[in-house]
Amino acid sequence: MKDLEDYYTNPAIIKMLCKHRAGISHKRHKKHMSRDISFHNRTNKITISNKDFDFITIQSLFPTRRNWKKLNQTERLDPNSLTNSLERNQMRLWKSYKIEKYLVDFKGKTPEDWYDNLLQFCNKIRKKVEDISTDKYIIQKPLIFPLPKSNKNGRCIYRPIAKFTLEDKIITSLLSRYLTINFDSIFLDCSYAFRARNNKTGHVPNHHDSIIEILKYRKKYKKLWVSECDIQKFFDTVQHDHLLKIFHRTIEELSFKGIKISTTAIKLFSLFLDSYSFNKDVLTKNSVPNYFMESGVPIGEFGWVKNELIDKYSETYIESFKIGVPQGNAISCFIANLILNNVDKAVKNVDENIFYVRYCDDMVLAHKNNEICKKALEVYKKGISDNYLLYHEPKSFKNYKDSANSFWEVKSKEPYFFGNKYVNERNIPWLSFVGYQINYKGELRVRKSSIKKEISKQISETQRILISLGLDENRKLPDINKYSRKTINQIIFSLQQRLISMSVGRVTIYNYEENNLNQGLCWTNGFHLLNENKIVLKQLKELDKRREQQILYLKRMISHLNKETNDKDDLPKYMEELYFGVPYSYYNHLK
Repeated sequence: MKDLEDYYTNPAIIKMLCKHRAGISHKRHKKHMSRDISFHNRTNKITISNKDFDFITIQSLFPTRRNWKKLNQTERLDPNSLTNSLERNQMRLWKSYKIEKYLVDFKGKTPEDWYDNLLQFCNKIRKKVEDISTDKYIIQKPLIFPLPKSNKNGRCIYRPIAKFTLEDKIITSLLSRYLTINFDSIFLDCSYAFRARNNKTGHVPNHHDSIIEILKYRKKYKKLWVSECDIQKFFDTVQHDHLLKIFHRTIEELSFKGIKISTTAIKLFSLFLDSYSFNKDVLTKNSVPNYFMESGVPIGEFGWVKNELIDKYSETYIESFKIGVPQGNAISCFIANLILNNVDKAVKNVDENIFYVRYCDDMVLAHKNNEICKKALEVYKKGISDNYLLYHEPKSFKNYKDSANSFWEVKSKEPYFFGNKYVNERNIPWLSFVGYQINYKGELRVRKSSIKKEISKQISETQRILISLGLDENRKLPDINKYSRKTINQIIFSLQQRLISMSVGRVTIYNYEENNLNQGLCWTNGFHLLNENKIVLKQLKELDKRREQQILYLKRMISHLNKETNDKDDLPKYMEELYFGVPYSYYNHLK
């Protein structure tokens, strides 16, 4: 195993910076797309604020965007390394660094300013890591941004997203990699989230693997009892003192396996916890009058389970302990496996044939015997409580046919028989896990909320274009000819390309029959296990229909546009007449 210091080499730090810089570029690209369509002042949001110190810093560490090195044909077409625009930009940044390094080291070139800045930044990161042992380094408290989650009785509920400084983010991200790799041998195979790459197979476990295991178990046992249990506000209820006890106990366990955890890593983990707690750093913002307005969102609150924690423990518990870890940081993902590992072991020890899979704080367990399934659920619930966490109380259902809606609204379920609802009214034909739903026949479909979310994204892309063109309060575009930079065909084509990219990825008429997983980040790759059945066919046809509706809606809304452009801005004739049909559809990507 590598020492902690080996995770903070120049290549490791620079690759992390490339990823971060490419992510910023990806977000800014959307703003530039809006500006490319319209002159409206709503699109004048591409200027970098003087207060955005992290972007100013990272911008100085790389060449300007136009000077990023281009990829050659072999690099662009390599399916094993590049599957989306984010990865392509990361590769371009990395290539820019490698070429500059070669020219400076072997050709005597005077280094560019950005190259000197980059090396100095790497040295600065290593110096901070060295300072941990002498208590000269602390992780600054992150800025908290409210991310809309829901709306209850007209009041907005937000999820807190923690933004650390660029230096702290790089340091903690590489620490997370160190911890994930070194602790992975302790974690059980039933855990599928945030795992290290398997040295033998080269594969990183993912949510698709958990679904495959469920299907295998279902095929092995025709009669099954199934239970599901959901943890309430997991990241916001982790108790720091208890977590540290588990952390140190697991380090002792690793030492017996010959794996020694760096004392610097141990101290850095504690510094990370010291930088944040929900009850001290987030909950207090609910009583700050101008906080949400200054964050640019409607007045609301950060939702929590304060009353539930008081009922289970006491009000003193909330006041005496630091509770909650930051969402949006890689170490928090590692913490999920660390704190729930003892629960995994307890459940698996209930019976040698018990089926149990967990993805972060989401789980499913099953057994052919109802009593054993019940026992495993009780063991799981006790394990959650013993770790000072909360769970949604499981409920039982006596008649699925009459209470199907209630069944899907409930997050935790007592053991139910996984079978045909027409054979027995207590039978339940579906279980839900990580976005998929599986029926007793082994057929897959997509969770309804995931379908609704994708439709909302389609609508959002259309509305973004209309707003940039000056959509008014009456949902009209009175000044579209004044603001538009593009013709009708160009605007429609822009939306089509964006919706296709979101749905099926980098598909062309020449490669649509190839392996779907090489098409990049898109909706269909998130559900690539879907097989053809009556229900999922209906779902995917609905997505295709809704996507086409958005394109037709945009055509109607901008039909009075009379903009003419120069020949160089016009679409090629073949693109104007191109029909985006089957190769670009959700439906076509079924197995």
